[in-house]
This record gives sequence, C-alpha cells and structure tokens, in this order.
Amino acid sequence: MRLYILFFITTIISLSTFVLPVNAQSIFSGLTFSEKKEGLKIVEIQSGCPGFDAGLKTGDMVIEIEGKKVRFLHDYVKISREIKNKKVEASLVIIRKNIEYDVTIKIYSVPIYQHWKQKVIKPIELPRGLTKTPYIYWVGKGYREVKEQKNYQSVDVKIAGYNKALEYLLSALHYRPESLDTALQIASAYRKLGHLNIEKGAVKEGVTIYRKSIEYYGSCYKKSSEEEYLNKILTNLQEIEEDLSKIKPKKAKPALETERRSMHIPQ
Repeated sequence: MRLYILFFITTIISLSTFVLPVNAQSIFSGLTFSEKKEGLKIVEIQSGCPGFDAGLKTGDMVIEIEGKKVRFLHDYVKISREIKNKKVEASLVIIRKNIEYDVTIKIYSVPIYQHWKQKVIKPIELPRGLTKTPYIYWVGKGYREVKEQKNYQSVDVKIAGYNKALEYLLSALHYRPESLDTALQIASAYRKLGHLNIEKGAVKEGVTIYRKSIEYYGSCYKKSSEEEYLNKILTNLQEIEEDLSKIKPKKAKPALETERRSMHIPQ
C-alpha cells in the first residue's frame, strides 16, 4: 500500500510546476530607475531590498525583465503589474561594465526552500513589541485560524480562512523550517483548500492545490520514521487519492510553467 501511495505522489507531482498567487513584498521594491538609450538604469537601490540581495547595484542597466525587453518606464510598470502577487521571483538581464548578466530577484523564503523545496513568500511584517518568538506568534495565529473554520460557513468564507491560515503557518515554517508538525499542518490546510475549490467548481485550481498538499505530505514521509506520523500521512494521501479519482482527467490537468535557469553575478 505504501509503495502504491508513493507512486501516486510521484505521478501527481509530475503534472506541473505551479506557483500559487501570493501577497508579498513587491519583487522590485526598493529600486528606482531612469530611462536611458540602452534600457533602464538603476539610480537608487535600498539596502536589504530584494534587488539588493540579488546583487544589483546602482548604475546597472536593466535591458530585459521576464524575457521581455524594457526600454521605457512604462514597460517596467506593465511587467510589474503582470507579475504582482503572482510570482516569488523574476529574471532580469542587466549590463554592468559592458557585460551582460542574468540575475534572479527572489522574495521567497530560503529556509523553507532549503528544507522543503517549496517557493513561498517570506514573512515581512511582525508586530512591534513582540514578546513571543516569531515562530510561536505565527504558528499560534495559524492554528487559531484553522479552528475558526466552521461547517456552516460558505465555501468562499472557508477558502479565505484557509488561505489566511496557510499564510500564517508558512510564516511560522520560515522561522522553524525543521518543524514536521507545522509542515503537516500546512499539508492538511492545502488538502482542505483543494477540496473546497473542487466543491466550488474550480477543478483546475483544486487539483493544483491538492498537489501542494501531496508534496508536503511526501516530504514529511521522507523526513519521518515515527509510525504515528507515517500512518497519518498515508491515510491523508489515500483520502486525497479518493477525491482525485472522482475527477475527469481532462479537467484536472494544471497549466505548465517553464523552469528558469539562474546565474550568479559577481559582487
């Protein structure tokens, strides 16, 4: 049974690469440009902004964003609006000292990616005067949000609630990425969110979100040796499989997204 479930995981995960919509710090926040003949010149960059972390410097000339040529500020504004709240990274081509470089600006949580191979936004705000650790603060908000979901609520209200719970739980995982309990809670929230989307009729979105649940459950399975955890994981995967088996394949195939190669530039 376990081998069958793990085969099922591999099959579903291979369907696509998809990044769920996010609400995050802008990829291009902290950057100020001016129009030049060659492209957009960086005239100001704030220390600690995503572009600064990616290695960009004042004086760099940006000639391409996400595979699209940029010559004017309105090109930059248009592309920024297209990817806002939809991507956690963006590719640029810049010119520095007459040499072209490929650069990737990232706003996803590096700890989560290192431990779980998932690209999700990193938390950017914490309340002032916080007395708890960031992990305790976020995981507490996530657990409370999950408990507040009630059967009598509408599907849309439940979807909003689980999205909010995921935002909190993923923020907690950023501060304690090794937490198996938090990862399992995230997998469970994705599972319920996938079910709700399918119930609403958003089949493609539901299957895509189910995929996120399967990925987290699959990673937890690899990281755990405790029988209690393993049984819980396999039980949930079986139930997901039962839900997905009721969907016609032609409606369940998510859109494909191409993989982008990144390259480090000298500092």
